[in-house]
Amino acid sequence: MQHVRGEIIKFLLVLPVESDFRGTYNVLFGLAPPLGLLYLARVLEDDGNEVEVLDFSAEKFEPHKLLSRLPSVDVVGMTVMSTSVHKVRKMIEMIKEKDPDIPVVIGGPHCNIFPARALQETHADISVQGDGEKVITEIKKALNNEKSLSEIPGVFYRTKDIIKKGPPHRPIKNLDSLPFPARHLVKKYLYGRAYNPRIKKGEFTSIVTSRGCPFRCKFCSRRAVNLNLYRTRSTENILEEIRVLQSEGYKYIAIEDDSFLSNKRQAHAIFDAIIREGIDMKFYITAARVDSADRDLYRKMKKAGVVSIQFGLESASQRTLDFYNKKITVEQIKYAVKLSHEMGFLTSGTFVLGAPFETKRDFKETVKLAKSLPLEVASFLPLRYRAITELWVEAVKEGKIAPDEYEVMADSNRGLGLYTAKELLKYCEKAQLSFYLRPKYFVFLLKSSLEKNDFSILHMLISIYLSAIKEHINPFRLHSKKDQKRLEIR
Repeated sequence: MQHVRGEIIKFLLVLPVESDFRGTYNVLFGLAPPLGLLYLARVLEDDGNEVEVLDFSAEKFEPHKLLSRLPSVDVVGMTVMSTSVHKVRKMIEMIKEKDPDIPVVIGGPHCNIFPARALQETHADISVQGDGEKVITEIKKALNNEKSLSEIPGVFYRTKDIIKKGPPHRPIKNLDSLPFPARHLVKKYLYGRAYNPRIKKGEFTSIVTSRGCPFRCKFCSRRAVNLNLYRTRSTENILEEIRVLQSEGYKYIAIEDDSFLSNKRQAHAIFDAIIREGIDMKFYITAARVDSADRDLYRKMKKAGVVSIQFGLESASQRTLDFYNKKITVEQIKYAVKLSHEMGFLTSGTFVLGAPFETKRDFKETVKLAKSLPLEVASFLPLRYRAITELWVEAVKEGKIAPDEYEVMADSNRGLGLYTAKELLKYCEKAQLSFYLRPKYFVFLLKSSLEKNDFSILHMLISIYLSAIKEHINPFRLHSKKDQKRLEIR
């Protein structure tokens, strides 16, 4: 493709929402800033460009919000998840109808695993596979006719109706070489409400200390979408970013690594430094493995300001855990959750129901385990076969899932488990209700809040419930009725 405008200096970076239902939940309950886009934004700013970010996980999508920006921008960049492909395509169609000549560049998880197909599906102009930070300024040069797209590693592009590609992508080996994300571009958004409803704009953000995951859980796509690479930043580089965030007025940080505490040596070093330097911030660990539970480390985390940990617990069945290749035991689950509670952390756990051989008896055992653990928050989710995971690849080979179905719920009608998608959804929602609507749970939650002198979790649950009711959403429902129909057998 050839760019016909003047020199490019203004970029609009967009995070689309995955679905209307998820988007409503995201806006209501607050997630975290789009760090991937913010890393790109910083690189572009350092290169002398103007950048604006639209985060439709933090504000409701309305076409005019996107289209009104087009007259003042030269390039639109979008993150594409496998579950947001159709939304992205509609947005790009709107953009091209308004301005056919504006280049649209896509990147993110879906482009990492299906770079050429992503172009065909979304009608974008350029798709980037792999790390975008070293590529985006090269794409700018190509659009300004200073070089050819065919020279740029990891780039797929269309010339008329033919998709071409540059050399293979080149991963960034040294993550310390990257500038810190341009968080000032999303200061207008309120993030972190799911962690603490009292958080104000500009107080909450997130960081990642690594890219990728060293583990191979069969239902998880994180390793694959990071192109099977696992890279970590240096301890000093991470600490420097935390110092910068404190100086910018942030008070709460979510550590969003796929498996942060697994690198125990680095975790010890980071929390030692936070304690030594007297950094006064609160930290939320969004994904921890139970086999990383360690009393000395947890004590240090508590002293450093960690307030909550979220575990992927999955099941009460060792057979199921082994099937998922979790490399953990039920005893490790019990130990980690109890230790977390003992240390005073707000403890969350997610469970997955619907392995191919699981019966309702297995589901009941998992719910029973959840109720026996000192968890402030528990989520029961139906098993999903997500693009490029081991489970998905096997199901595609067996003809149970089409190659262009990127997220399919376990469903006996497809030969994926013992129950239909509708039955599985109902059981998960029933599990949610039975966990939360227990007198024992309310007593535990009140006691836990009093012991911690922290009522944020109680406040959060009440706030989420009232907000959901106000927006006519069942807070215990996992999908909209439209999504439920879509996920059932066609």
